[in-house]
Amino acid sequence: MRTRFLWLVVVMGLLGAALAPGAAGQTLPKPNPDRINAFKAKLAQISDRYAKLSANQRMLLDGEKRLGVSPQVIDKLAAMAASGQTVTRKQFSDMMNDAQKLAGVASVNDPSTDLDFSAYDGVTQSETHTAMCGNQVVVGFNDSGSILQTIFFGSGGLSFSGAAVSSDGGKTFHDIGAMNPGPDFNNVVSGDPLITCTDSSHFFYTQLFETGSGSAIGISSSSDGGNTWSDPQATVLKDFSHFLDKPWTAIDPSNTQRVYITYTDFDGSRTSPGCGKQSRTAIELVVSNDGGQHFSSPVIIDEQCGDNVGVQTSHVAFNSHSVAYIAWHRFNPTNTEVRITHLSAGGSPAPSVAVDQKVFGGDILVVLGGSDFETLEVEEDLAGQFRNFSGLDLAVDHSGGPNDGAVYVTWDDGRNKSTPDLAGFSLQDNPPDQPAVLVPFSPLILTAGSYFYTDVMLSSSKDGVHFSPTIQVNSDRQPKFGGGHDHFQPAIAVDQTGTVAVCWYDRRNDPKNFAIERFCAESKNGNGWNNFRVPIAPFAPLHRTDFGFFPLGVNPAFMGDYDGLTTDFTGKNKGFIGAFEWMSSGMNPDAKAFSFQ
Repeated sequence: MRTRFLWLVVVMGLLGAALAPGAAGQTLPKPNPDRINAFKAKLAQISDRYAKLSANQRMLLDGEKRLGVSPQVIDKLAAMAASGQTVTRKQFSDMMNDAQKLAGVASVNDPSTDLDFSAYDGVTQSETHTAMCGNQVVVGFNDSGSILQTIFFGSGGLSFSGAAVSSDGGKTFHDIGAMNPGPDFNNVVSGDPLITCTDSSHFFYTQLFETGSGSAIGISSSSDGGNTWSDPQATVLKDFSHFLDKPWTAIDPSNTQRVYITYTDFDGSRTSPGCGKQSRTAIELVVSNDGGQHFSSPVIIDEQCGDNVGVQTSHVAFNSHSVAYIAWHRFNPTNTEVRITHLSAGGSPAPSVAVDQKVFGGDILVVLGGSDFETLEVEEDLAGQFRNFSGLDLAVDHSGGPNDGAVYVTWDDGRNKSTPDLAGFSLQDNPPDQPAVLVPFSPLILTAGSYFYTDVMLSSSKDGVHFSPTIQVNSDRQPKFGGGHDHFQPAIAVDQTGTVAVCWYDRRNDPKNFAIERFCAESKNGNGWNNFRVPIAPFAPLHRTDFGFFPLGVNPAFMGDYDGLTTDFTGKNKGFIGAFEWMSSGMNPDAKAFSFQ
C-alpha cells in the first residue's frame, strides 16, 4: 500500500490549526486513557490481521485498508488534547448551503468544517449512498473528518462515517456530523454506507463495523427521519480471521419487515468447510424478517478458493413479488464475470448465471519495493492515479407497469478502446526500514503496458436468468485515433413510473481524459438512453488533500467505489436523487446531491 507520507505531517497539520492566530478556538477535552489504549489496541489488531491475508485478498479488500492507523499517532493526538491546546472547530450544526444555485444540485456535507482541524489539510467526503421516503432524504458517506470528531469530542468508539438529512426532497441538507459508533471503545464504524428507509420517519444505516469480538456488518436505525441514530448492531459477526467488506442492502417493497444484506467475506482462517486450507473469498447474505432487529445465519451466494480467484462487489434488489436478485464480480484466472442469482423469500439461491464478461478500465499499477523489488501491491487505477475497482450496480422494476420485474445490471467496462501505456516510475519516500542507498526511488510504480478507457454498459432481463446483449449507456463513442475517455462508477434506479436512470462520472469533454464531470441518462425500457450533463463545474481528480493523508485519513488512490442513485421508496414521488463526490472550488472533496425527473 502506498503509504508515502510521514506522520509528522499529521501532527504538524493539526498543530497548525491549534496554534492558528485569530482563530476562534475551542479547548480539546482531556483524553480518557482507557479509551486511547482501546483505540491503539484495536487499530494494531486490524493492521496485523490485514497483513495475514493472502495477496489476492489484500488486493480485493477495500474497507479496512482505510484503517491502518499507527498507534503512535493516537498517542500524539492524545498528547495534544492533554496539553490543553485549542483547535478551531465550528459547530456541526445547521448546514451552510454554499448553494451554487444550480438546478437540482445541493450541497450535502457542511464544507465550512473542512479545515477546522488544520489550515494545511482538509477532510474528505466520498462514497455516497442515498435513501428517499416521501420528501425525507438521507445521504450517508465516508467522512475522514468523523475520525477527528470522534477522537477529540466523542465518548465512545471511532467513526469514519457521516450523514446529512433533507426534509424538502433534497433541495437543502443538514450535516449531522459523525455517525454514532456506540459507547464501546472497541467499536469502529468504518464506512461503506448503505441507506434504506420504509417511510419518512424510519431509516437504516448499514456499514462496516469492527467490534471487540470480531469483524461485522453493522446496522443503525433512526425513527426521526435520520436526524439521530441508534448504536450500531452487528447483523453478522465473524472472528478476527475474517474481514467483512462491501455490504449492500435492500428492503422488500412487498414486506418492509424483510431486509436483505449482502457482503464479501475475506476469510483468512484457512479452515472453512468449502475451501479447507486455502484462502477463501465469498459473497454471503443475511436476512431479517422483523425489520432489522434479528438476522439469519449467513447464506453463501458464491465462494471461491485459492489465490488466483475471488469475488467482490455484491448488490441486491427486490422485485414486486419478494424475489431478491444479487449481482457481483467473480474473478477467474483468465477473466472477470458479472454474475447474478435470485432467491424467493425463505428459498435457496438459484444457480448463478453470467451476465457478461467485464474488462477492467484504466491501467494496472504494480508497486515494487525492497531490496529484491518484491511486489507490494497491484491495483487498477484510472488517469490521475485513483482506484476504480467496483463499478457495478443493479436495479429491478417494481413499479407495477409494463416492465414490472425487469432486471437491469450496469457496470463500467474497458472493452471498447485501449492504448499502449509505457512503463514509468515515480519518486516515493522510502519506507523507514529500507536503506535509501539501494535505489534512488523506492517503491517503484510500474504500469502494465496498456490503458483501457471505460464506458458504461448495461444488460437487462425479464426473468433474471436470460440477459440481453450488452449495450452502451453513454452516448459518446470512443475516438478511433489517439486517446479515449473514461466513464465510470455507474449507479442505477427505477422509479414508480418504470423509468430507468443511470448516473456516472464522465470525461468525454476533456481531450486529455483528466477533468471529471457528472452525467446521467434516462430510458423507458433500458434500450434507448437520453444522456444529459449534471450542472457542476468539471474537476480534476486531486487527492492527497486529506488531513494526514493515508493511513489516518483516506488512501490517496481512493475516490470512493460507488455512489448510489435512488427514487422515493414509498412511490409517492417520481424521479431520482443521488449524491456524489465533487471537488469544491477549494479543491477539497465534498458530497453533492442531484435531483431530476
